[in-house]
Amino acid sequence: MRHDVSRTTWPRRLAVAAPALAVLVAAAACGAPAAQRPMRAPAQPASSGVGAPIRLVGPQRVLVIPVRLPDVAPQRSMQQITGKVRRVAEWVQQASYGKASIEATTLDWQPLPHPLETYRVSQYNFQVDRTRVRRLVEDALAAASRSTRVADFPFVYIVVGAHTEPGTGYGMIAYCANPGMLTGVRRGRLELERLALPGGGSYAGGVVVTAENAHPGHVVHDLLHALGGAKDGKRPVPDLYDYELQSNPPKGERMTPELFSIHTGPWDIMSHHFIRMDETPPPPPSSFIRRQLGWIDDAQVVTVRPGETREVTLAPLESGQSPLVVRIPLGTARYLLVENRQPSGLGAVLPSSGMLVLEVNEDREEGTDIVRTIDANPSVPKLAHAPFQPGSGERRAHVSASDGVAVAPLALERDGRLRLVVTTPDRASATGGVRRAP
Repeated sequence: MRHDVSRTTWPRRLAVAAPALAVLVAAAACGAPAAQRPMRAPAQPASSGVGAPIRLVGPQRVLVIPVRLPDVAPQRSMQQITGKVRRVAEWVQQASYGKASIEATTLDWQPLPHPLETYRVSQYNFQVDRTRVRRLVEDALAAASRSTRVADFPFVYIVVGAHTEPGTGYGMIAYCANPGMLTGVRRGRLELERLALPGGGSYAGGVVVTAENAHPGHVVHDLLHALGGAKDGKRPVPDLYDYELQSNPPKGERMTPELFSIHTGPWDIMSHHFIRMDETPPPPPSSFIRRQLGWIDDAQVVTVRPGETREVTLAPLESGQSPLVVRIPLGTARYLLVENRQPSGLGAVLPSSGMLVLEVNEDREEGTDIVRTIDANPSVPKLAHAPFQPGSGERRAHVSASDGVAVAPLALERDGRLRLVVTTPDRASATGGVRRAP
């Protein structure tokens, strides 16, 4: 039996949700280099970086394969699984401003031939055994092939019927297998793996794996990796959390999202998988990820170069209107993105609002600080109050003498639009309205 997902369930607008950034759950891993034992993150090679942007629009066909193990009974019903898939589809529709959609076909439970221990993987990225990942994926594809033409689907989402917490059950609650755990994501030589199908065929589409109790944010996070695919040996949709902290957490620390989302914080789904472990939608993507997926057009971006002074009024990022982002180029692969974050749409789950400044360096390696959130209120932990507010906050503006740039919020309009100014540090200081960050 198949379950086709065509309806969405999350409301278009949500009430403002209070932040809860310390929920005990297993963190989703997303394809860091796999290994057999603990290891330090590899040194950054010259070929590191982010894949070129793609244009992901229109319906995306996803085959959902729930798999049942012979020695473990699933605790989630098919209704719960299809409901989660609908919430993921709704998130994609909202995050893409209606430009992309998920067309999911969900199979009933498919039996796997081996017990859980045969497939179990580590909860830590650098310790995942990719041979076990391949075994699970190929066994799931083989089971689905008995009733479905798998090759008709560009993307596959495998749901493991085993309740999983950090280091228990399946071991890891979520990951992207292809591109990801099966391919590795560093060194700039990424290619999608070909996976064996019964009868001698192969499958080289995107593959996501989660445990049955994964949050929709886990699914969304890894699905975006799969949807982005591989380009020029790199992932256009990279991880923005810290691989080193995920694989080598401080002793005694519980595995929570904020433990390793130290670079971007809760301001992007690729950094922080969810805000609350309930029915609340996951956090939205930043303008960086939206531009990588072709969801923000060039016409919605205002470019201001260092040395220029320009006032800009930005629409809220979740509105999809114009303009949505200011881009300040600082080099061939480095730039600032300035956004207007307001508590509407998917942004209602975020802990604060205002002018968010992101420093992007596309030459940095996955699992490091590709996107670094500039913190307006560093005394508040976890980047929770990072946005700049007009006339308030520990830091009234982002001022960088080395880059020759200053950015300050001026006023929040009644319709949610934000007026800001991009200028030079000297001009900002001369006005007396900008306080330099220490």
